[in-house]
Amino acid sequence: MKTNVFDFNRIGLLFQRYFVERFRSELIYWGIMAIVFMFLRNNMQSMSALIVIAGVFYAARFSKEIHHSGNGVAYFMIPASQLEKLTVAIVITSFYYLAMMMVTYIIGNLLGAALNNLLASFDFLNIHLFKQSSLQWIFFEGINHSSYTNPEITYKINDANFNVVTFQGAVSYFIGFFMSQSLFLLGGIYFRKNQTLKTFLVLILFFLFLAIVMLIEGKLILDVTSFTGKNFENWDGNLLANAAKIFYSLLPLYFWVVSYFRLTEKQV
Repeated sequence: MKTNVFDFNRIGLLFQRYFVERFRSELIYWGIMAIVFMFLRNNMQSMSALIVIAGVFYAARFSKEIHHSGNGVAYFMIPASQLEKLTVAIVITSFYYLAMMMVTYIIGNLLGAALNNLLASFDFLNIHLFKQSSLQWIFFEGINHSSYTNPEITYKINDANFNVVTFQGAVSYFIGFFMSQSLFLLGGIYFRKNQTLKTFLVLILFFLFLAIVMLIEGKLILDVTSFTGKNFENWDGNLLANAAKIFYSLLPLYFWVVSYFRLTEKQV
């Protein structure tokens, strides 16, 4: 049943509008990403940084048209609800972006390995600048082993070893990704100019404020000046860690909700 709030047909038309208007720029963008992955395919740290840095710029600049008088009026006059527009923005800046990064990584990795081995086989000058190497998927392997390093926690599922620690590491990585994307999407909607820089500065100020508050509370409550040593020996560390994980996991949803209200305010 069609409603005035959420309709899949209108969402499909919004996706169509986005890709029709930005097809060329998207093709160029992902082509460049594939080329970059050709050179970074064996460096886990560089690839992780690339995905995060490029992602926050991608998310922060997604809603730039709403801040221009002409484009903004045209955008808000599109016959679709703010929930539908925000849904499209979330899917494109988070899920679509992540999927395309994985696709371009695969393409770049395949092309990079093939090009490297081709150049190694045609080393006429015998200077061995390029060496034959097998195809590796360092990024996927790196994500699987991030954040958790205990190899002993395994479960038997259908006669196959499933490493729960590995799975948790991947989940932690992607939750962090969605949090950064949702935060900078909100910054892109909230700020009129220099969205990425202003969001980054707000983030720095927030963490400075949080660090000061924690130090003050630690001084008043625990009579400590740092959060190391024996001061937390009576604390329930597991409870605190689980609470932090839940809070951390819900942050993307919170930023998306705030983005909805901010987008509604911009229309008004």
